[in-house]
Amino acid sequence: MISFRSTIPIIVAVVILAQANVGQCQSYRVCKECHSDIFELWKNSLHAKSYENPTFRATYMTARLDRGDEVAQKCLACHAPMANDENGHDPDAAGAEEGVTCSFCHSISSVGEGGIDTYYNLDTTGAVYGPYRATQDVGHETKYSPLYLESRLCAGCHEYVNSHGVRVLDTYKEWEESPYRKNDVHCQNCHMPTAPLLSVADDYDVTGYYVTAHEFRGGHSNINLAHAVKLETAVTKRERKLEVLVMITNAESGHMLPTGIPIRSLALNVVLKSAEGIELSAVRKVYRKVLTDAYGTIIENALDMFLNATDVYSDNRIGPKETRVETLTFEIPKKVKDYYVETTLNYEYSRPVLIEEFISIEMAKQVVNSRSIR
Repeated sequence: MISFRSTIPIIVAVVILAQANVGQCQSYRVCKECHSDIFELWKNSLHAKSYENPTFRATYMTARLDRGDEVAQKCLACHAPMANDENGHDPDAAGAEEGVTCSFCHSISSVGEGGIDTYYNLDTTGAVYGPYRATQDVGHETKYSPLYLESRLCAGCHEYVNSHGVRVLDTYKEWEESPYRKNDVHCQNCHMPTAPLLSVADDYDVTGYYVTAHEFRGGHSNINLAHAVKLETAVTKRERKLEVLVMITNAESGHMLPTGIPIRSLALNVVLKSAEGIELSAVRKVYRKVLTDAYGTIIENALDMFLNATDVYSDNRIGPKETRVETLTFEIPKKVKDYYVETTLNYEYSRPVLIEEFISIEMAKQVVNSRSIR
């Protein structure tokens, strides 16, 4: 068993994974022979694509070219934990393309408490850890661990403090401080819900064992985005003015909205339109965590956030179960008789793939027609 802890200030558990001999982990090709249902869920997940996805590759290649292999290895520690040899992380090593693969996750025997003290203990003996107590011979050694039902399992790669002490990623800490922790609701409850009618293992009697969704749905899942927020709009007319009350509730996320790398934001767009759909007036409000560098310049790209952020300039994201209320006023043009108010909440981020690509995903939308306003 390998036990390791960070001693370099620039890293949390993200980087100390590079010190583990995860090269002894098996390929998913071995696992899928007996766990085909789980494999089919995992193979299209962001965990499976964590090394190959274009967004990461563009950032990783930039880090490697600009800052050298030492910094680049810190990226691989979470995005390609099997890319390991005696000299550290090798992007060309066998298994790198597997991303966050089965054997790596199921070799974690214990972790620390999260944040800057997070660490993993990896069991490289071939034992497979999980949330079940095996009652039969399944072809390999199995070890029960309640850790696989706890958010601490996710902390190592979803919490990152850089060399300047800035918490660039703080999803685990956000959960720790949320009502969900008090109610014993963990990351797995939302991101790995039970997948009915599937088998844990092929050709074995696994009655009573449930399969969890190894798709790890998150901010790139339209299903999760659609359920994450509740959007309510109330409009009141006073002579030629409209008072628009917008309520945004973080209804089903156990962390801030948005969470993760601060290139992500929520954008509230409230637009007054004529009956013909012509825009008469609009208000846009953005919710995000803003990081700045040593010169006070706002950082817009992921790589500089990890390496150069020295301060959190502002953070107006919406907390778990929080309702944010916005009151806006619009003036109705004199010649306009019929109109409507359109309220939209979008999830937005940029992807540096060849050329920078801007993504905007509609999370919620409401339209209030003038005929329903009193």
